[in-house]
Formats: sequence, C-alpha cells, structure tokens
Amino acid sequence: MATAAEATAQNPGPIPGQSSGPAPGQPASASGREVEPVVMGGGRFEILPGTPLPALDGPAGKAYAVRALRDRKMDVFAIVGTAGVPARMDLLSGIRGVEHVSLMRMIEWGMVDWPLDGYKRIVFILENPGGRRLMNSLSDTREQMTEEQITRAVIQPLASALRELSSRAIVHGDIRPTNIFLRDQGTSGVMLGECVSTVTSFGQAPLLLTIERTMAQPSGRGPGTTSDDLYALGVTILLLYLGRNPVRQLDDEAMLQAKLDRGTYPALVGTARLSLNLMEPLRGLLADDPKMRWTLNDLDLWLSGRRLSPKQPQVPRKASRPFEFNGTNYWHCRGLARVFARNPAAAVPVIDNGDLDRWLRRSLSDEARAEAVASAIESAGVAGKGAHFEDRLVARVCIALDPPAPIRYKQKSVMLDGFGTAMADAFMRNEGYQVLGEAIAAQLPMFWVSMQGEFKAEYVPMTQTFEALRTQLERPGSGYGIERLLYELNPMLPCFSATVRNHMVTSASELLAALEQIASRPGRPREPIDRHIAAYLIARYRKLDERLIALTTPGGEVLRRISAMVNILADVQKRYGPANLPNLCNWMIELIGPAVDRFHSRAHRDKLRTDAARIAAEGNLQGLLTLIDDPAAIRKDEIEFTKARREFQLAGREIDKLKREIADKDRIAETSGRQAAAVVSSILGTIALVGVVVYTLLRK
Repeated sequence: MATAAEATAQNPGPIPGQSSGPAPGQPASASGREVEPVVMGGGRFEILPGTPLPALDGPAGKAYAVRALRDRKMDVFAIVGTAGVPARMDLLSGIRGVEHVSLMRMIEWGMVDWPLDGYKRIVFILENPGGRRLMNSLSDTREQMTEEQITRAVIQPLASALRELSSRAIVHGDIRPTNIFLRDQGTSGVMLGECVSTVTSFGQAPLLLTIERTMAQPSGRGPGTTSDDLYALGVTILLLYLGRNPVRQLDDEAMLQAKLDRGTYPALVGTARLSLNLMEPLRGLLADDPKMRWTLNDLDLWLSGRRLSPKQPQVPRKASRPFEFNGTNYWHCRGLARVFARNPAAAVPVIDNGDLDRWLRRSLSDEARAEAVASAIESAGVAGKGAHFEDRLVARVCIALDPPAPIRYKQKSVMLDGFGTAMADAFMRNEGYQVLGEAIAAQLPMFWVSMQGEFKAEYVPMTQTFEALRTQLERPGSGYGIERLLYELNPMLPCFSATVRNHMVTSASELLAALEQIASRPGRPREPIDRHIAAYLIARYRKLDERLIALTTPGGEVLRRISAMVNILADVQKRYGPANLPNLCNWMIELIGPAVDRFHSRAHRDKLRTDAARIAAEGNLQGLLTLIDDPAAIRKDEIEFTKARREFQLAGREIDKLKREIADKDRIAETSGRQAAAVVSSILGTIALVGVVVYTLLRK
C-alpha cells in the first residue's frame, strides 16, 4: 500500500503499470477464455472486465466500462477496488444521495466476484464525466488559465460543490487538478472526481495537503475537514493559474521543509507574479493556521465582489541560535520534532541532559513550550522506565514541540482521528499494527489532546473512546486485544479474519453465509470462530453476550469453548439469518463430540448423534444448540447416572461379600456343619417332645 500511495503522490491520476486488465479494445481473458460481464446492482449494471478505461483509473483501483441495462442513456463506469486499499465505507450511504452538477455521482456500490483474479472486490458505479482531466499529472505543464476562467470554471462550481458536501458533513479529501474533469469535450464545465474508493486523502499528493496532514502517513491522515478541502482548492487554483507545479523540482521532503520554514504561500508562490484579484483568495486559502484560513463563507463573499482584509502568512518563530542535532542546525520546533521522531535513540540524550530545555528557554524564548516539554518528560516516566520507555519519551516530547502535528511513535505518524484507517492499513499489510496498539496503550492520544492550545468539543468523545480502547487492549481473551481495536475504530470495516477475508464480509448474515461456503471446502480451519471473528461480532453486535465470546479463547476448556461457539453462531443466525446453514451445522457436528460424550447413557448419545444429523440437514444451529445444551436432559442424565452408580455400588458390595464367603471354604464347611447339626438336633428334639406328649395322652 505504501508503494501505491507514493506513486499516487507523484501522479494522482492513472497509475502507470498497475492495470490488471488488457489494453483498451482487447478482450479480457481468464485461463485463455473470454471473461463474461459481471452483473451488479440488482441486474441494473453490467461491468465489462474486457474493456478497461485507463483514463479514468484512480489511486484505489482500475476503471472499466459499464452497461446500464435499464437506462441506456445513463453514462457510467466502474472503479474496481484494489485488494489492500480500504475504501471509505462510512461514507457510502451518505454520498449516494448527493446530486450536484459539479460532483461525480456515485450511482451504486457493492461486492462482486471479480473474474480477473477470482477474489471478491468492492466496485463503485460512477457517473462518467465525459471529458479529460484538467491535468494528467502534477508534473505536467498545461495552458495557463486566466483569472476569469479560474473564477468562473473552477472556483464557483467547486465552492458550490463543497458547500453541498459540507451541508452533509462530508469532506472530499481528494481535490487536485488530476481529479477534476471537464464535463464533456466541448464545454468548460468541470466535475470533481470521486472520493469514496479509498480512505480520505490516501491518494492525495503531499503538495495539496496541509503541513500537518503531509507529515502523517497516507493511511493515517484522518477524515480531515472542509478547511483541508479549501487548502487543496487553493493549491489547485495556483497550479491552474500558473499552468504548472511551481515546486516540481523539489521532492516531497524538500517541499514540506520549504512549507515549514517559510509557510505555504511564500513557499509555493515564490517569485511568481499573480493577479491582484487572485492573490487575496490564495493568501486566505493557503493560510497554514486553520483559524486564519478562509472558510466557505469567506470564499462566497469574495465571489460576490466583497474584498476581505488581507491575511498575512504567519512565519514560524525562529530561534536566535540554531539547535544542532546529528550535524544539522534547526531553527524551528517543528523541524526539530520531525528529526527527533526519526532518530529517537539520538534524541534521548539531548532531552535528558537539558540541552533541549535550555535552547527552548534561551534561544527560542518560548517558556510555554519549555514547560510543555518538561510535562512530556515527567509524564513519560509515570509508567516506569521499562520496555519502550525511550520511544514513549520521544513521542511525547515531539507532541509538546509541535502539538498540531501527527502522533509519531516508532516510525508511525498518525493524526488523532486517523488511527482507525492506519490500523486497517496495517492489518491489510500485516505489519505495524502492534505499534499502533502500543501508542494507544501509552496514552499518546490523550496526551496529544492535552497539548492542544485550543480545546474542541469533539475531543471529549475521542478521548473517551481511546480510554475504553486501552482497557480492551489490555484484556487477553478472544473478542479483545488489538483485533477489537481494529473493529471499534472502523465501524464499517469488513471482517479481516483469514477464514473469510476474501469474502469481504460486511454484516453478520454475510459472515454466516461465508462460513457456510467455507464449511464445504477442504482445508478449512478446525474451528469457525477465531480472534478476528470474535472481535468483529462483539464490536458490531452489542447484544451478543461478551462472556460467551470470551469463552471461545483458544486454550480454554474444550467443552465450554465449543458450546460457546455454537451458542454465538446460533444467536447470530436467529437474529440476522440465513435460515438454512447445513454445511456450517455439519462443521459444528464434527466439533461437538465432547458435548455429546458428556452424556453417560449410550442410548442417549446414539440418539443425539442421530438427531444432530437430522438437524444439520435442516441447517438450524439453534436446534443443534438445544440438542447439546439442554439443561433438563443433562440433569436427567446426571440423576439416572447417579442412581445407576449407586445401584452398581450396592450390587458390587454384595458380589464382593459373596466372593469373600466363597473364598473361605473351611468356614463355609464349619458353618454348614453347625447349621446341619442344629437342624438335626431340632428335629430330634421335636420328635422326642412329640413322643412324650403322645405317651402322656395314651396313659390317660
């Protein structure tokens, strides 16, 4: 992803060499066969993989021709998302209803099985602008536009478009000459290109980003504000008026340093001669301080003919003597913070020995900044000087030196509201997400908020969120940890589990449908719920029992884990569907052996297996759960087993007694002889007694 972002920064239009389709006019093929069109949107649109449109490619995917099957007059095309580039999922429902003559409309979006690679891809059906881009590359030279042309054809329509977006709380994030199209080849009307196929400003050129967002990594720039869009509009106006990029000889690093040292307006305009009328909006739009930057209302006032008070560019405070670090002199706090973040090991000694504090107080004469740095040093040591202490220290000092800048920690650079997209990007590339978790655990977001000169109301819920995330991060079981942070910070993100990743799961019903397909394939994992699926479910569906999710943690008691899995999946099926999941049920039957084996009755176990096969054929997970988790049946089995065990014990004791008696033959003989003698004696005694009685009676 980083490579794509870098390429986009240099050339935010079509990215050469990335098209996975054939050349225009050549049919696409898979395994030598022509690829069939892909139908989406309920049969409304037919995407043509064999007809790529490279002129409309974007930073997040390739463009392809589309046939509108129900409205033949509709002129649309498709952007097919690239794997590993997150889209603006949170924006899709809101922007679909936006209709403005100067905004490229998103007609439809959805997931398709893309035949060129066999994976699920997100696809956006967009309005075809009909004309070319105003610039194909920021390194191009084009015909200069006059002040009147820029005002009428660019500023007026784009200001109107931004007002429409702003009224819906939408930030475009990708305003640049390479993303502005002529509406058709024969008119001067323009259309601002799409902004949904990738996270905000992921593909934006650093030239058009504010200083703070330029310092952030592409995936961590955050959603931005309308003020950021106005800044990009100002740079766009300058490029179109000059017909070129005035700093194209500089690389991104040198360009950013020029902005830091001199301010955006002086750095970009330089010695170029501007129209007096355009100079005013450019100064206002390119102000580096957001509080000084023009708003949409200011721009509307200028368009209506009113002249505003000129805004002078703010020059950063410069020290009387430079701070030498690694052989280079630094005159400003912002530049010093940047180099500290890149070399934390070298920064620690100059922080510890007091050199930085003395420079801030004596050379820069900034007592407030010196106190902020002292607070950063003190707070960094609260958690002790264990693992990652030096990284925490330098990160906090950098925040104190340059509060508006991104949070910089271990080579990650993320705006406060960019942690979600940065986390998604890191998981997609399978690198660096633990570092972002460490930054949250170190309470860097909360410290960043505390260092801001102006407190904003939106900081309150954000700090509450980060505090809750820190608690969840520290819990080790399934449903928590770094995976939970991923889904809490990205409410619309698909499930990243390796089991279902290629299915682009965006809902509970889609998750079960994906597991149903996977259940019938060889090579499936042993269990259907892993840490990602557990975290995804609990983050999306608060009604699920967190205690059940925790029981699915690997290494726990097998019977409880499997019962918890069936319980969770049955609950999801009951709430969201699908109603019939025979393959998934059969998958679970292979796992419920311990739940069946806990019954002592062989007949009952056989009956359970027979009933489970029948229920699996019906695809009913709830029925399967009732079968193995029936408290009455379990209690009855325990009672009967206890009774049988007692009877068995009694019988055993009788048998043991008989065995002992049989084993003692002499005692048996003696006992038997005594018993026989007693019987004989009793008989003889009885006979004698009877004889005496008879004799007595006869004499009488």
